Amino acid sequence: MLSKLFGKNQTEIIPIRKIDKNKNCWDGEGIVFYLKNGKGRLRQKYGSNDTQGLSCLVYDNIPLSKFHGDEYFCPTCEKLISAGYGLDKTNDQIISKLRESLNQPFVSLEESLKNLEMLLGLLPTGYYALADLELFPTDGEGNFFWTIGNKPTLNKASCPIYDDGNWSEDGPKYILPTQPPRLFNRDTAEFYRNNDNYRAIAYYLDGYLCALLDGHHKAVAAALEKRPLKTLVILPTTGLFYPNDDQGIKGGLIIAGETVGENELLSSLKKIADSFTENQMSKSEIEDYLSLNDESFGTYNWSEDILKTGEYFPSAFTAACIEWAGDLSDSRIDKIISYEEICDNGTLYYIAKALFELKSPRFKELAFFIGKNEFCVSIWKDVYSLIANIKDEEVENFFVEFLINDEKLRPDITKIVDDYFKIQ
Repeated sequence: MLSKLFGKNQTEIIPIRKIDKNKNCWDGEGIVFYLKNGKGRLRQKYGSNDTQGLSCLVYDNIPLSKFHGDEYFCPTCEKLISAGYGLDKTNDQIISKLRESLNQPFVSLEESLKNLEMLLGLLPTGYYALADLELFPTDGEGNFFWTIGNKPTLNKASCPIYDDGNWSEDGPKYILPTQPPRLFNRDTAEFYRNNDNYRAIAYYLDGYLCALLDGHHKAVAAALEKRPLKTLVILPTTGLFYPNDDQGIKGGLIIAGETVGENELLSSLKKIADSFTENQMSKSEIEDYLSLNDESFGTYNWSEDILKTGEYFPSAFTAACIEWAGDLSDSRIDKIISYEEICDNGTLYYIAKALFELKSPRFKELAFFIGKNEFCVSIWKDVYSLIANIKDEEVENFFVEFLINDEKLRPDITKIVDDYFKIQ
């Protein structure tokens, strides 16, 4: 019986409330729940030695992901990311036993919460959410997700994005593998290319990044089909706040941007805060985790068609631009072009960048509008650079018109246009 794996104290999942897709920052449905008597075999651990900070998602003392950084606990600092050791190195009875239910077509979030009870029971006691989301099968830096190596590499998706005074709202968008690539099977990936009514399973880590616990072949299939990966994401508690009567603030906790009030909790805030200390790792654990490497990470010979899939999905900066751009509807673009809505140049650039990356047919129209208006001159270089990626007659005519009227007052723009015609 699977229940024997959990010992005497039976785990219990207590749903607290459902979260509507349109009322959270995850962009998907979710269920907040309390896990009672969690086993703590799957958890995030944090620590630092004399040279660096380290965070690992750990299963039975096997690191599944590694986040490095001199200032790891700085929430707005980019981290160095490297591969873990591999979920296959664990005594993985739970996930292997769950394969049958994990590979059934998706029914509902409530049904998934029941089916994943054994897996969720591996987490520490505490508050979580399970969300039905679509994640991009890249690392947030434009790379196919399974190409991560053992050498720590800076990753912008490891924290919120900053640009010109704006901070993005971080949340689950990209995936990191927990299985070494030597386990990849092309035939399995091909099966899922035509069967996408399934869900992968991931755990939200930090920034925009999630660790993919199950569904690596589903993720490859999604990448090849240029579609997001349908994923059930486990979201842990990421912070808490105490009540302040003087300021009228009630206490509660935060699950990846979603606030859960103290009145909804089944345990005290102090007990929740005390539980965080259990995630501390010792210096010897840090050394052990850093020493565990599977050589196939970063050295596997991926086929070219798989490697190039990273180009199909937005980078973390583009995802932030889409957030900052706001409404991208045709009606809003019409209002901007007809001067019914006046946007500052920063917002105009984010809208143009978002439309470009989303391959919207409205991109050229807005970009030409920006490129012909002197009040947008501060973003001309960026927007002209985007336009220059498109090879068609409309762009050629736009650039020819620029050259005809060019008084050589902006050599950076002239160079972009000249270079465009040099490579025709």
